[in-house]
Amino acid sequence: MMKSTLASLKTYPAIPIIAALAVAFSLFSPYFMTSGNIEAMLGANAVVLIAAIGMTFVFLIGGIDLSISTVISVSAVVAGIVMAQTNSVPLGLVTAVAVGMVFGAVNGILIGYFKLTPFITTMATQLIARGIAFVLSQGIAVKGTPFWVLDFGFMSWMGIPAVTIVGLVLVLVSVFALGKTTWGRQVMLVGSNPNSARYAGINVSFIEFSVYLVAGGLAGVAGFISIANLGNAIPGVGDTLLLIIIGAVVLGGTAMTGGEGSIERTVLGVMLLAILTNGLNLVGIPFYDQLIIQGILIFFGTWLAMKFSGQRAV
Repeated sequence: MMKSTLASLKTYPAIPIIAALAVAFSLFSPYFMTSGNIEAMLGANAVVLIAAIGMTFVFLIGGIDLSISTVISVSAVVAGIVMAQTNSVPLGLVTAVAVGMVFGAVNGILIGYFKLTPFITTMATQLIARGIAFVLSQGIAVKGTPFWVLDFGFMSWMGIPAVTIVGLVLVLVSVFALGKTTWGRQVMLVGSNPNSARYAGINVSFIEFSVYLVAGGLAGVAGFISIANLGNAIPGVGDTLLLIIIGAVVLGGTAMTGGEGSIERTVLGVMLLAILTNGLNLVGIPFYDQLIIQGILIFFGTWLAMKFSGQRAV
């Protein structure tokens, strides 16, 4: 029994924190465990979940993507403009994914083939994406979103918001890609030891490129989902999400040094931060006090993940 419990903690270090927070907030607020609150919490975190999947892939190769949050913004803005002018939802979705993949491809080429530092490269594309989003939108929300997108943002199935179902489908696809495909195994090997991966005949540059491409595409999907959530394309929608996305992946137990982690762990990390934010709001904790608590939790969660999973420090 003890061995199985320790094995679970090693694989999913976020579980005890999630359980403790859920119990605590249930005691402090009678609304926390209501179906309406849970549904709202799931819908509000769909964008973070989708983007965090992409960041997980990036972490697994030992990289980082500081541009992912602003790529969400620029994808939403461009898709919003396209839908406002054409009233075509499919074209808007394709546009959002395409914009995200363009930024992902730029990151991937510069990092994978030109061997530029991921931190500096994605910081630069972050600034470019933010600038484009505000230039195209003139700093205001892009109106004219088709009603179908607005309706989709309010849809739910068996108490699960439609936007969350999109995220869960992407989770399943990503879990399969990472665990059951040659590409996924190569991603893990590149993150664990890129030199060994090269000796094994793996095209490390292509794997790095493809991971950033996937992360960009997922950021594009997240941008489109943000339109459904908010009703309009907001140029600054991703500005506050970067640390939340990174925090969710780290708290889930995926190592920033590469080769250690999983999509399932990231789902738990997203759940952890979603429960924390929602619970603190329900009990009336001021916003800036919440930031302090979130920061402390990230410290503790990172230590716990390293303690039980044997991660090495960055």
